[in-house]
Amino acid sequence: MLPFVPAGRTDGTPSGLTSSATSASVLVFWSYSGLSRRWETALVRLRIGHTLLTHGFLMERAHPPYCDDCLVPLTVRHLIVKCPSLGDLRRRHLSEYRKGDGSYSLSQVLGEEACSVGGNTLSYVEEAGLLQKL
Repeated sequence: MLPFVPAGRTDGTPSGLTSSATSASVLVFWSYSGLSRRWETALVRLRIGHTLLTHGFLMERAHPPYCDDCLVPLTVRHLIVKCPSLGDLRRRHLSEYRKGDGSYSLSQVLGEEACSVGGNTLSYVEEAGLLQKL
């Protein structure tokens, strides 16, 4: 009879336990040197598209939020690259990520270079007053 191996595991380690090698490699991958814990958390939330501002309504059993200025559903894409009320701020901080047609590349704005220490995305998010809401 073959030994039981939990789904997704090939080393026979129970799914609740991990080896120290696996833990170390995950920590190195997810740790952004020099960034504050608050910004690391906000950055991950922005990249996956689920923030307290855009998805907090699910925990409160409320209606989805809408942008006060545009009256469209509030999403990470809208906050970071679409909302006209943040246009001047976006041009000031994120102009180098602007494409030829005038739109912004969300993947570049949330990319590694833009989100590093001293990067433009952090200054944009802070000045827009979004960091505390993510």
